[in-house]
Amino acid sequence: MPLVKRIIEPRYLCRGTLPDGVASELECVTNSTLAAVIKQLGGLSRHAEDIFGELFTEANSFYVRMNSLQERVDLLAVKVTQLDSTVEEGG
Repeated sequence: MPLVKRIIEPRYLCRGTLPDGVASELECVTNSTLAAVIKQLGGLSRHAEDIFGELFTEANSFYVRMNSLQERVDLLAVKVTQLDSTVEEGG
């Protein structure tokens, strides 16, 4: 079962009530909708930043581990080339 890291809930953008005495209802609704869209985009960018930050951390950790493994493989390759297959080891 996957673990939930982030919860993103949809929001209704145009369901607010208009204040009394508004001369241009369409302009008021348009402006409030635009403000709500900008707010949602800000939240989305915050989540995207978190996700890419975690991806960077994981990729960096993976790089460090692979670099360590490559060093170990290189050391083993040197040891293998130094072995003389004609000489029997042991007692």
